[in-house]
Amino acid sequence: MKKLIFLSSIIFSSYSFSLEGSSFACDPKKFLSEDNMTKVLVHRDSAFNICLNCEGESCAFKNELLSEENSLAICKRLFCTASFASRGFEIPPEIPRGRSSFTYHYSISKEGKVIDIDVDKSEGVFSTKDARKFVQALTRKTRFSPINFEGNTYKLTNLSSEMTINTRLGQE
Repeated sequence: MKKLIFLSSIIFSSYSFSLEGSSFACDPKKFLSEDNMTKVLVHRDSAFNICLNCEGESCAFKNELLSEENSLAICKRLFCTASFASRGFEIPPEIPRGRSSFTYHYSISKEGKVIDIDVDKSEGVFSTKDARKFVQALTRKTRFSPINFEGNTYKLTNLSSEMTINTRLGQE
C-alpha cells in the first residue's frame, strides 16, 4: 500500500495535462467538493444551450468557446469538472517505466465515467496501447456528474487531452 501511494505521488508530480489549444479537455484528477458541486449543478440548466451543442443523446462543447477563454472556463466548470477522483491509482504492471507523451480523445458517458479512450499518438516508452491502459487506470474511479437537461441525460463527446508523464521510480 505504501508503495502504491509513493508511486502515485511520484507520478502525480511528474505528469501534466495540456488543456490549451484547439481542443476541449476535462482534467480527470481535478474535482469539486460535494458542496461546491451542488452549487455548480444549480447553474447547469441556464448554461446548457450556451455551452453545448447536442444531437440525440450526445453533446459537445460549442466551437465558439475556443475563442472565449472566460466562457470556456465557466462551461468546463459546469459540465466537465469531476465530482470524484481518486487521489492515487495503481499503474498496470505491464506498463513500461520511463518518460512518455501522448495525445488522446475520449468521452464522458451518460453515467459520468470516462469512456471511448482513443490514443492518437504516443512518444517515449509507451505504445498507444500502453497509453490507453494508463489513462484507463488513471480515470477508473473518476466520476463526473451526469448531464441532465429537460428530463434527458447526455454523453459529453469530442474531448481530447495531452499528457506527459514519467513512470520511472526514483531509484530506477
